[in-house]
Amino acid sequence: MEKSIVRLLIVFRVTKPIIIPPFSAKVSKLILHRVSNQYVKMSQINQLFKPISVSPVYLDSRPLLKFSNESSILHLQPERQYSFTCSMIVGEDLPIHEVISLERSEVEEVFGAKAVLEQVKIDIKKFSSLGLGRPKGLRMDFTSPVLLQLPSFRRFKRGRYVLFPLPSLIISSLVDHWNANCDSNMLIKRPAFLSMYANYLMMESAYSLRPVTIVYDEKKKVRGFMGWVFYDLRKCRNNLSFKRIMALLDYAQYVGVGKSRATGFGQVRVSCIY
Repeated sequence: MEKSIVRLLIVFRVTKPIIIPPFSAKVSKLILHRVSNQYVKMSQINQLFKPISVSPVYLDSRPLLKFSNESSILHLQPERQYSFTCSMIVGEDLPIHEVISLERSEVEEVFGAKAVLEQVKIDIKKFSSLGLGRPKGLRMDFTSPVLLQLPSFRRFKRGRYVLFPLPSLIISSLVDHWNANCDSNMLIKRPAFLSMYANYLMMESAYSLRPVTIVYDEKKKVRGFMGWVFYDLRKCRNNLSFKRIMALLDYAQYVGVGKSRATGFGQVRVSCIY
């Protein structure tokens, strides 16, 4: 049976004002642990490219993050409505109650309050149905810090992080995640060629990006980038490579890009011009 991506959008309120960790994806993960048996199982999988992706908590469209140059503390207020997303790659048709339990609308002990689930949306996508058609251009919005890394090279064993979304690094990151989680008949061969091909297909024409350092916890700070880039898509003769890159960019909207997607980093939204 073909694997699918199950994406949850959860909208919630809290019952009283609370202080939350500086990286709000910890709130998302805590709620998921209480309402999704499938998430609990998948979060325990020990592999490099985990088949899950979790977003930070959003207020409207703004992620709740603490930047290193800020002294403020993150709060949730009962009069506000918050949301987050979670994607899980599954290999079978799961009962809905395994993906998310809808028996109770309240989640106890969320950093000292109850979280009241007001809306749950479920989107299911087959790997074979991923794609964006043939747009002339596309915009990628990086809605949480992105951690893109160059591969290791000779004595530089750990590579290095890059603060600009080079197409080759984006596609390389997506191919690695795709090949680690797709069915064997969906494997993308020659990933190095496809990554390099993306540099010539996707041409940056406008962008608004900023490097950010966010506080993950009391001891750890993480450096990445946020913002958006618009890519013009050049005409090409290699229709198969074009189609695969469009499928990967659609895939990014579900699983994100770069490192640490299971903990809230690398969340992406893609919009196209045809």
